[in-house]
Amino acid sequence: MLEQEVVWINEALEGLPAPALSPMLNIGSSTLEFRTRTQPFIDARLFAPLAARGVQVVHADLKDAPGVDLTSNILTDEGFAEAKAVGARSLLLCNLLEHVTDPGLFARRAWDLVEPGGVIVVSVPRSYPYHRDPIDTLFRPTPAEVVALFPSGAEVVSEAVIETGYYWSKVRARPWILLRPILRAPFPFLGFTRWKRSLGKLYWLVRPYLATMVVLRKPGG
Repeated sequence: MLEQEVVWINEALEGLPAPALSPMLNIGSSTLEFRTRTQPFIDARLFAPLAARGVQVVHADLKDAPGVDLTSNILTDEGFAEAKAVGARSLLLCNLLEHVTDPGLFARRAWDLVEPGGVIVVSVPRSYPYHRDPIDTLFRPTPAEVVALFPSGAEVVSEAVIETGYYWSKVRARPWILLRPILRAPFPFLGFTRWKRSLGKLYWLVRPYLATMVVLRKPGG
């Protein structure tokens, strides 16, 4: 997640009482190091405020590492059962749907993990460069397209497309990365797909990254 996404999610959840959110299941959480050191704003601006409100967060990921409370794959029966046992009242599904081959299936499985009356928070890039983790299908949906992945009874609590920064932020931190597209520009025949992706990043020097943000409520409860 980028910092602007974290801020939007925190503000969206502030209006919901803590008992309506806890326990929260964070699917695709990554590690404690990632949340507190690589992208420290995730912990500082989202999970620390939730903890201060008394919201219990269960971090779930495929990798078994420090800061991962539940190592499971919700697309398997065993992994789904382990995640379902959390009894989640809320669920974070952030920057995941572009990394799975069937976002509709993944969304429905995630939806089934949430207790009736609970909420699910979804973020997906709307305009962002290709990024593997370990794949990127280039799924870049609108809010309506995200909502359509879930059952028809889902209530839309809030939705938005927000700006989340520019490629300049990475260039400022590592100026040498601009050499990649410059050096590759004359040689598309050496690998057109990689050439196109490399030069394509220059688009976001002047155009902002965008993210689709959606909060849904499950009927019942």
